[in-house]
Amino acid sequence: MAVALESQAQASPIPEPEDLLVVKLEEDLWGSESKPQEKDHDPVPGPEASRQRFRQFQYRDAAGPHEAFSQLWALCCHWLRPEIRLKEQILELLVLEQFLTILPREIQAWVQARHPESGEEAVALVEDWHREARGAGQR
Repeated sequence: MAVALESQAQASPIPEPEDLLVVKLEEDLWGSESKPQEKDHDPVPGPEASRQRFRQFQYRDAAGPHEAFSQLWALCCHWLRPEIRLKEQILELLVLEQFLTILPREIQAWVQARHPESGEEAVALVEDWHREARGAGQR
């Protein structure tokens, strides 16, 4: 038996410290949306605050590339919540964000102030804005 264990130990050597992958566990990444991630309270509550933290994260905020990637991953998961959302819902959030981003600034501000929760709602708001602008132009 001792010979078998000894030969098994020789076959699979103990990894060197530089071969080990260190994983840092964050506390409840998928917890409550209202839990502040920063020292100051977020001026914008909920999912929008999570989206902004993800979008505003900078490489210089991390100690190196591994930490930067890890923090981006955590921020993205906190925003998109893949553990509770379907793939289609995540795609809806991403396309909605991009749609709002490509709107002309004037329309973008007006639509964002109304906090659309879906692409369909955002499109309807843009159409409302155009109707109101045409109506104001005719007066």
